[in-house]
Parts: sequence; structure tokens; C-alpha cells
Amino acid sequence: MTGDISLPPADWWEGGKTQAVLTALQGEARFVGGAVRDALLGLPVQDVDLATPLPPEAVMARAKAAGLKAIPTGIDHGTITLVSGGKPFEVTTLRRDVETDGRHAVVSFTEQWAEDAARRDFTMNALYADGAGRVYDPVGGLPDLAAGRLRFIGDARARIAEDYLRILRYFRFQARYGRVPPGPGLLAILADCAPGLARLSAERIWSEIKKLLACADPLASLEAMHETGILRRILPDARPNAGPILAALPPAPGWAARLLALLPEGAGLPGYAGRLRWSKDELHFIAIAQQMAETKLTHPYSMLRRWGPEPLKAGIFVRAARGKQDRLPWLPLLDAPLPAFPIGGADVQALRVAPGPAMGKLLTDVERWWERGGCQANRAETLAYLAEILPSE
Repeated sequence: MTGDISLPPADWWEGGKTQAVLTALQGEARFVGGAVRDALLGLPVQDVDLATPLPPEAVMARAKAAGLKAIPTGIDHGTITLVSGGKPFEVTTLRRDVETDGRHAVVSFTEQWAEDAARRDFTMNALYADGAGRVYDPVGGLPDLAAGRLRFIGDARARIAEDYLRILRYFRFQARYGRVPPGPGLLAILADCAPGLARLSAERIWSEIKKLLACADPLASLEAMHETGILRRILPDARPNAGPILAALPPAPGWAARLLALLPEGAGLPGYAGRLRWSKDELHFIAIAQQMAETKLTHPYSMLRRWGPEPLKAGIFVRAARGKQDRLPWLPLLDAPLPAFPIGGADVQALRVAPGPAMGKLLTDVERWWERGGCQANRAETLAYLAEILPSE
């Protein structure tokens, strides 16, 4: 159905780069999914995806004829990436599912917009808009979007069985867009389908959980996941009473702070890193935050100079939410510029210490002393301490 609504004017769809793609495809394409949804909500539009009844080969041929770069990024599933003015646009041929196993789908191409819409997850994600901005709503997504009601397209069990990641996507989208809470019937369906999460890769699961934890207000979704037992499938040690701690965190504390708030003190992070396939940077970040939240420290300077302020802030937020506010006065220090360490290797060599492990240890010992003093000692004071700890010949 075509609604009486149009996209608000914006460069992302009216601009020359986008219109060049539409022109290349000779008008046989529509914007779809998140770009349309977020534009109608007045939110920033990130990625611009398009759907088309054209087969992938025709998309590539028309793009090349128009002088656009065409990359067959997912040609087996109908997706071609067109590059216009340096900006990528994913163009996907209309599809219908032939076979699904809860993780992957075998698709066939179609020219029917209704068939393409029917295979999507939520009604608010099945909105289309043409190059003139006219919005098309085949499954009744516009009323749901206006009401903040997250609704599966058709039968919820069938949609979930096509890809069990939709269980986690439901809670993430509910946290971001939902204003109508899920009913007990839908929560029961999500819980019944939850064993299917075991079919998914750890990377896909963690990607959804991390996005959920980064939402502006995921508390209600996390509590619903706990009530249905879904959260413990992913975080077995999740606190049953984490709600008050999560609620005590400041706005936008970051994914790491919320994850630590969900876990008990002393949680074994390497085990979760292995199960959820965290990157080294992710494990490093949350481990530093955990250290700031839980270990005995007398000053933040050493950690600050090595790891930067963000993981330290996350740890301080969690520590305060758990009832220990002793490190809140450190927060202003984390954003203040720190002076540079006032001495270097040349100063140690001037005292007849040869380069090597001994010199490195001396410098490290002096630097730790300097940090314990709040990085306040000047060059003369630091050289005096170096001379004081210098081994006698």
C-alpha cells in the first residue's frame, strides 16, 4: 500500500550521490529498512540500502553503463554494492525465502515487493520509499512506527525460526524504538524459541548484545531478557538483581559499564571473551574497567597514562553504581591533560648507567614514583629521586 506520507527533505536521499544511483537503475529501486524508518522518526540516517526488482546482473550492467563502480559483495543473495561519489550503497534484489535453518536462508529472486516485505523481521523495518520520497507500507509498519510498537511480520514463531538472531534483535529494537512493552504472549514465544540461539555464531550474538548495551536505555529490555531466561543463556553469571545497579549508572555509560553492572564482582572475563569471541581490544577495555571498579588503587595516574580515560570512566561508574563512590572525585582528573614525564633515558645514561634492562627498570621505578605523586614532581625533583635510588657502584 502507498501511504500519504513522504520522507522529510534530506541530503541522504535527495543529494546527487544518491540520485545518481537511482538514475543508473532507471528508477527501479526503493530505499528500504533502517534509512526509511529512522528518517520518518527524525533520527540520523546512517547506511542507505535499496531494494530493486532487477536481477543482480542487471544492477551491475546498469551501474557500469552509468559510470558507477559495482562490487558483487553478496551476489548469491542478490546484493551489489554501488559506489557513487565515494559513497557505498547496497542494492539488493527483491527476495523470498525458499529454505531456512534458523541461521542461513536459501533465497530466490522475485519481482514482487510484497514477497520481499514478508520475509523481513519487523513491520517498521519493511517500509520502502521511492526516489521522490513517497513511502510504501506493505505490512502496516507506519502505525506501528508511530506508536512505538515493535511487531513481527506475520507469525512471530515463523519469523524467529528463519533466523534465531531475531530474538536478540527484538530486544535491541525494543530498547531503541519501543514505547509499547511486549505482551506476555510474545515474551513466552521468545523464551520458547531461545534454544535456537545455540545455532548462531558467537560473533553474531555478541554483536547484538553489544549494540543493545550501547542503547540509550536498555534497562527494560535487559530485565525482560532476564525474566525469560534469555539473558543467562548468553551471560550465565548475570546478576538476578542487576536492575538497580544498571539504573544507577549515568546516561550513556557505554557498553562495558553496563556489561560489568550485569556481572558479579570478580567475573571471569577471559571466559566470556572466549565464549563470545571478543576482540583483544574489547577484552582489554573491559578488563581495565573491571580493575578500576574492583581493585585497590591509590591514584588513577598510572592507568590513565597507559589506557586513556574511557575504560577508567566505565569502571568508576560501575563502582559508584555498586555503592562505592570514593572514586567519583577522580572523574575530572581523567579529562585533564597530564604533564609529560620530565626525564628520559639520556638522564639515566648521564649517571653512567648503560642502556639495557637495568636502565629500563630505573626509569620505570622513577616513573611509578612520579605517578604516585600525582605527576606533580618537576624535572629537578625527579632527577633527585633518580639519584636517590641509583644503585651504588
